[in-house]
Amino acid sequence: MTKQKIATGTCLCKAVTVTFPFQKETFDACHCGMCRNWGGGPALTVDGGTSVTFEGQEFITVYSSSDWAERGFCKRCGTHLFYRLKESGFHNFPLGLVSETDHLKFHTEIFIDMKPNSYSFADETEQMTQAEVFAKYGG
Repeated sequence: MTKQKIATGTCLCKAVTVTFPFQKETFDACHCGMCRNWGGGPALTVDGGTSVTFEGQEFITVYSSSDWAERGFCKRCGTHLFYRLKESGFHNFPLGLVSETDHLKFHTEIFIDMKPNSYSFADETEQMTQAEVFAKYGG
């Protein structure tokens, strides 16, 4: 039996630490307008599931970005901490927030129909349109 790898990460000022078991050995990209607006480009994310522990919760601010999801950030340094589905508590974390990600492979690009023509990735990935994402995950 293989021991599940544990992910950890901190914000820039180290006020917030997050710990969760890696759900997959992959990371994904979201090209939706909201993610691009929030982070200045596509969001590269790691699936964090629902078993997440935060230290420094008093430094976390949550913004309700839609009817179904919210985004958390450090209110001290502004680091993007997570995208969370309100109903299930599922978390996605920015790839750059998590330490030790060299073992992860680029897997899926979502909202591919919203991706601007100004950039592209070389890796071959599974690609899902907005309609396909909403059909699979709700929203």
